[in-house]
Amino acid sequence: RMLAAEEPASASLDALTLPETPMSIDLHPSQSVLAAGLINGDVHVSTFDKDGHKDAFAYSLSTNSCRALRFSSSGDVLFSGYSDNSLICVDVTASGALVWRNDTAHRDPVSCCHVIDEATIVSGDDSGAVKVWDIRQQKLAMTFDIFQDYVSDCFCDPTVDPGVLLATSGDGSLAAFDLRQRAVLGHTEQELDEELLSISIIKQGRKVVVGSSEGSLLVYNWGQWDGASDCFPGHPESVETILKMDESTVLTGSSDGFIRVVGIQPNKLYGLVGDHEGFNVEMMRWSSDRRFVASISHDSLVRFHDVSFLSEEDDDDTEETGEAVIGRAAHNNEDDVINNETSPDLLSHLAGPGVRNGSARGTGGDGEGMDTDDSDSDTSQTAHNQTQPGGVAKKGEGG
Repeated sequence: RMLAAEEPASASLDALTLPETPMSIDLHPSQSVLAAGLINGDVHVSTFDKDGHKDAFAYSLSTNSCRALRFSSSGDVLFSGYSDNSLICVDVTASGALVWRNDTAHRDPVSCCHVIDEATIVSGDDSGAVKVWDIRQQKLAMTFDIFQDYVSDCFCDPTVDPGVLLATSGDGSLAAFDLRQRAVLGHTEQELDEELLSISIIKQGRKVVVGSSEGSLLVYNWGQWDGASDCFPGHPESVETILKMDESTVLTGSSDGFIRVVGIQPNKLYGLVGDHEGFNVEMMRWSSDRRFVASISHDSLVRFHDVSFLSEEDDDDTEETGEAVIGRAAHNNEDDVINNETSPDLLSHLAGPGVRNGSARGTGGDGEGMDTDDSDSDTSQTAHNQTQPGGVAKKGEGG
């Protein structure tokens, strides 16, 4: 059942070239294993280590685009969602043997998937439906149909509340669902001319961070779903994907091609850890050891960004926050605040809200509001409907 390479990945890992454009990726929760869903419907599973990438297995159970892909919490099962409305799950330990499929799972193409636990997954579609599936019973458990546009992201943090599911939509709204009571806990008003694209939960479950098509990070108080309490503008283009780094720091992937380290309340842009050389950052996933972030774009590559310096340990063997690590590197004038694989052009990039060595620098208004040293409070910045984003680019592609 072990798929991982015998040795851990090295500090530098080349990009993986796939035969077709990847539409979705996921990384195994405990092994150095990557799964990539391609535009032609194939799913490729590979291992990675210090010597590079090795094919493990592949399967072709659909000829339609694989738009969503998730490992189960154990990593033994892989779930995939397709543009022909179908859902499929396979046994990873049996080289992709079919476990279950539903060719009519949705009425429209599947847009995202999220794993709740070993037996429960969530899928969203292009018409706004959110469906919860019982894999052991191989049946639909519940449906929520409140969005007016595609479901862009779903997220549940079992350490906060395993019974609450969050979802964002291209209609500009965020919803919270109670999976125990099969009820809608809250549904925000639609953001004006803005699609909501990505979600993360921080501050020990007290705050929800949402990326938007206008380049803003909207912050919601947990349990208060009437609207955002804070807005952090500054990304010049849409925030397509978010990964939590620690309780006050996230990584953002933007359609301008950069991966940023961003602090939330206090709101600060700490630096850049990777770039796509002009291609959108469509999706990011952590490696199991959190040394790498894998990302995809509109080309045939899966890029691996070394972010091990973001979780270095101090003399007391306690993990530092992202702010502490980057701040220390800035103090020591270390160049590895920016990924060693980042191009020289990126190192001198100041046209957008790019920073280096911990100092926020923006031009042309793109970075306005990108460095506010306020505390963790709802007043750290004016609410979204009062914020002046100044120079934020027009809406990027959503979903």
